[in-house]
Amino acid sequence: MMSKSGSFGYLKVANCVIHLLSTLFLGEWALYGIFRCPFVVPFVSCQNCPVITCPGRVAQMFWGVWVAWLVLAIFLARSFCGWICPGGFVQRVLASNPFKAKLDLAADRTLAFGKYIFLALCILAYFFLAQPRVNVPIRIGEFWQAVGLTFEFAFPMWIFRTGLVLVGLACALFLAFTWCRFLCPMGGFLELVKPVALFRLARGSQCNDCDVCRHSCALNTRPNEENCTNCGDCISSCPKKCIHLKALWTK
Repeated sequence: MMSKSGSFGYLKVANCVIHLLSTLFLGEWALYGIFRCPFVVPFVSCQNCPVITCPGRVAQMFWGVWVAWLVLAIFLARSFCGWICPGGFVQRVLASNPFKAKLDLAADRTLAFGKYIFLALCILAYFFLAQPRVNVPIRIGEFWQAVGLTFEFAFPMWIFRTGLVLVGLACALFLAFTWCRFLCPMGGFLELVKPVALFRLARGSQCNDCDVCRHSCALNTRPNEENCTNCGDCISSCPKKCIHLKALWTK
């Protein structure tokens, strides 16, 4: 009979495989959103975007994609971050650096408010600034050549937005999941949805607050707490074996 630890080992492998496959599927759209999207808030105005080679522009049911992700969030909280998001996969790879730093819990929780600030700024830009175009949608064949020209001619707001994303992603080399934990507006939105999610990882009544799960988590959190993405990495670390998928309506 397969042991629980063995089955949880397979869960981690499944997470990595699914995350890799989703990154291969969504990665091109993510690259276009970061480097070629002419709007200050990427990924949400694809139906109006003049960059016709972008996968998001080609999609005819664009808002259906966002509805699907919202439904996923309602069912499984921040599982999009832990299982599907290309940015999350990049952060996971960079977090494998053994020399990265780790913040104390108070600093971690304080910096976590950053993603809500950037979510508020995105809402401001979209609804109150009318989602302005902040770069020139240069149309040439080579993607990276177009990216270089975009940096040359873009407005300062686009340079700031893109630079922030790149720095946030790169910082994961030294502080694991910097973008996901402290800066990502999508992560902030999904955290707000998490309290009403139907299913999420949680600690059972046997938990003695030993914090082994937190120490094993690259995001420095525990199940169903701030920044938990339901990735499942912590399950096999629990000495009490009390981490499980919990329904909203159960105690």
